[in-house]
This record gives sequence, structure tokens and C-alpha cells, in this order.
Amino acid sequence: MAAKHWVTQESDIIANHHVNQPKPIRVVVLGAGISGVAFAYKARGLENVSFQIYEKNSDVGGTWFESTYPGVSCDVPAHCYTFTWAGNPDWTRVYASGQEIVQFYQQLARDYGVYEHTKFKHQVVDARWDDKAALWKLTVLNLETGESFVDSAEVFVNSGGVLNNWAWPSIQGLDDFRGTLVHTAHWDNSLDLSGKRVAVIGSGASAIQVVPTIQPTVRKLVSFHRSPSWIAAEFAGHFASQGRNTTYSEEERRRFREDPDYFLTYRREIEHGMNARFPSFYRHSDAQRQGVENVTKSMRTRLGNDPELCEKLIPKFPLGCRRVTPGHGYLEALTADNVVVETSHIAKVTESGIKTVDGKLHEVDVIITATGYVTSFVPRFPIVGLGGVDLQQEWAENGARGYLSVTAPSMPNYFLTTGPNSPISNGSLIPAIERQVDFALAFIRKIQTQDLRYVVVTEKATSEFNEWKDEFMKGMTWTGECTSWYKNGTVDGPVIGPWPGSVNHFLEVLKHPRFEDFEYTYNSRNRFRFFGDGRAVCEAKGLPLGAYIS
Repeated sequence: MAAKHWVTQESDIIANHHVNQPKPIRVVVLGAGISGVAFAYKARGLENVSFQIYEKNSDVGGTWFESTYPGVSCDVPAHCYTFTWAGNPDWTRVYASGQEIVQFYQQLARDYGVYEHTKFKHQVVDARWDDKAALWKLTVLNLETGESFVDSAEVFVNSGGVLNNWAWPSIQGLDDFRGTLVHTAHWDNSLDLSGKRVAVIGSGASAIQVVPTIQPTVRKLVSFHRSPSWIAAEFAGHFASQGRNTTYSEEERRRFREDPDYFLTYRREIEHGMNARFPSFYRHSDAQRQGVENVTKSMRTRLGNDPELCEKLIPKFPLGCRRVTPGHGYLEALTADNVVVETSHIAKVTESGIKTVDGKLHEVDVIITATGYVTSFVPRFPIVGLGGVDLQQEWAENGARGYLSVTAPSMPNYFLTTGPNSPISNGSLIPAIERQVDFALAFIRKIQTQDLRYVVVTEKATSEFNEWKDEFMKGMTWTGECTSWYKNGTVDGPVIGPWPGSVNHFLEVLKHPRFEDFEYTYNSRNRFRFFGDGRAVCEAKGLPLGAYIS
């Protein structure tokens, strides 16, 4: 029996526990989308960590749960839209439908206990750092009862994402329309478009999926384009012999299930194909020039070499300046007899339709606004950190300016997933989300074991990262002459969307956190108090004391 250790009373220098003993810590996570599921899975490996997820929707899935418009699907191969640790051999299509994606992530959430940690229909509406208590105080609204309450946690992980705040476009007279008005991000599943005259405003990802889906059944479709977009073939399309509609046979799925080595090789090949596109984002690269040539040729062919449509719809700006969107059947649908392509700007919406600046009135029964989300990265609610700094106000006034996509100055014990300058269009996204979660967990572990009240990234490190990022971006297509949400809807603003590098570059940068870029505030006056009673975990728990020999 081990003798009682000599430390009998704690002081402000000596702690009565062993070195690196993790103290209990509580974490609040906003969002039960893909990032929230990743956090719940990975947090299982941390001792003495409890966490609560708040989700405004009624189930797991995030943006994919909310997106139910006609034709919604993943525009990257489904096998690279899964976690590195959770491949899905049972995808039925190369490019999975939105419903299949939601079902997959909900099953993962059941398998890994996400539901037990999540309160659905609960929305965080305010977050404030209490410096005296060293806690985040979060006001949470119960969307079913209308009542609110305050929760508290040492750490706040914001996994709300960027594609979650849809808004009607700012068009004069939109409320005057007497027909049916619907947004792709808030779809009415009871809506029947058969035989209707339909206007689709927008030419982004959702429009590109909606148009070819509804075109065969509507009487007339007017497609409004404010500006052209690069419409490419499917990403990693050589894995899809039949294009977007390519399915996996039962035999193929059985082999994925029964031959894990084959399945792993297949997944890695798709990941390679997705990430190999990155050189085309260098503005003056051979890959960029070749990409422009190839996509231009493809678009001309798919538009039937119609000179008017080609002039209207093929961009003059660099490939990738705005998100390149795969569009199986989209350009072909625009050439159909029941489709009108309108590139004149919208002047206003009337009771019966849409009038353009040249005076033309398009009378329609239904207006679909496929205009996306508010993508400024500005939080939807106040997040008030040290010194009363409100991140919502700061980013609204000065633009989103984070540190390596994962945190921001003056925000103690605060971590982000898919924050500003995440690799959203650089290649395969899901591994990057996993690495962002790993980054947060590394700091949670540090806070637990080193007697820390809080950690906060320095202003200097954040400024120098953004200085480097802005200089690097000058050589990338994302700073080209186009309006883009990558630049918060501007032509020449700073790039706040993609990461300044490849996905593999991002994974390397975040692999080992730069702890030196942070300031630390301790619970005691001596930073080494956590050294404790002079013992290691193995000694305190009676474990073998020579296990370090390999």
C-alpha cells in the first residue's frame, strides 16, 4: 500500500494533485451539423470533459438538414464528404442527394452519442465572457416554449458554420408579388411547380441544381443572371461515368464493405483528385490557363455554341475567382425551348412578375430566390469577450479577421470551425473541419491540465497572419475582378473565404498548434502550480512505472 503523500494542503504555489491531472471542464458547442458531430466524436477521448450542444433545428444535419430544394445534392463525390474515420461504403450515388447525406450524419450521431449531448430547437442568442468567473455566459432561447435561460462553460466552440443565415435578396417590390415566393434555403416542400411560370433569381450552387430539376415540368422558366459563373464538369468526374446521376451497384457497395483495403484506396484516390485541383487557383499558372480553356470549351459545347448565350454566360474573370460550380444538365436546360435567360438587371418586382431595367416585364406564378446566405462570417448574435469587445460588432464594422480560421483576438477560450479563411473551396473540406476540432481540443486539454483560466490569441499574431494572407492572395484567382462572397460581396475586398494555400497545407499548419501565438492567464500567481505533488499519473494510479521503455 502506497504511503500517503506529504502534500496535505494546497497553496497558491503547490497543488495537491499530480502533474497534468485534467481538471473537470465544461464546453458549450453551437451547432449539430458536421462540425458538431466531429466534436462530439473526438471529445470522447478527453478525460473530465462534459459538453452541451445547442442546435436551432429539430435534428442533426446543419445546412444539409435545412436544404430540401429540388435537386439538392453534394457537388463533390460523396466518398470525400465523410470523416476520415467514418467512410460510408453504402453511398448509392457518386454525388449523394441531400437527404442521403443527412441520413448518414444522423446515423453517425446516433452511433457516437451526439443526441444525448444535444438540445434541439435551442438557439444561442447571446454570449458574454465573465472575467471574474472565467466562464462564458450564454443566453439560450428555447424555440418551442419561447423561454430563455443562461448556461455557462469554460470553453465556447462556435460550430454554427457560414451557410446557415439565409436572407431575401434586396429587391424593390419583393413583398408586392402576389404569386408564390420561396427561397432555396427555406423551401416549401408542398410547392407544386408543374405547369407554372417560374422565375429563378441567381446562378449559384442552388440555382444550378434547381433549374435542370424543375425545367422539364414547368410551363416557362425565366433564369435571372446578375453575372456569369464558371460551370464545370463534376469534380473528380472520372469516378462518375454517367455524370451526376452515376450510381453505385450493389456489387460495388458490397466490395466496399467486404474489402477494406480496396475501399481505403478508392477513397484516397478521390481525395487526391479533389486536392489535385489546387494549382489551378494560382492566378498565372499553366493549370489556370488550361482550366479556363477547358471549361470555356465545355460551356460552349453545352450551350449549343449559341453565340448570344455564350457571350452572356461565359465569364471573363479567372477560373475560381468565384466558386467554380459543377452543373450537370444546367447549361443544357438553359437552351430548352421553355427557358428564357435574362441577364438584364432586375429593376423591381411587381404584383405579377419581375421587371428589368430595360423595361421588360416577365410575368410569373412563382419566384424562386436562389440567392444563398449571408456569408460575411459576422456572428448572428453578440459575442462579447475581454474588455467588452463584441465580435459581432467588430467584424461587422471592420470585416471578419480571424486567426488561422479557428479563433479571434479578445475572445478567451473561444474556438471556431469553418471560420474566416477556412479551406472551403481549396479541396476536400471535411478533413479540414476535423483538424479545426483537433485544434480546439488541444487547447481544451491545455486549459484542463495547466491550471489555466483562459487562453486568447494575440492581436500581433492575428495581424501578422492576415498580413501574410492578404499578400499571398494577390497571386490567387480569388482576388480576380469579380464580385464574390469570398470577398464579402465586393470586387476588391480582402479574401475572407478560402484558406491561403491547399488543404494539405492547412492540415500541416494546424497539425501542431502554435501555442506561442497565445497569451495565458493562470489560476494562480505561479504558472508551474500544475506540476502539483511531484508525481505523474502512473504513480498516482498505481500503474507500471517503467512503461516508457519501448
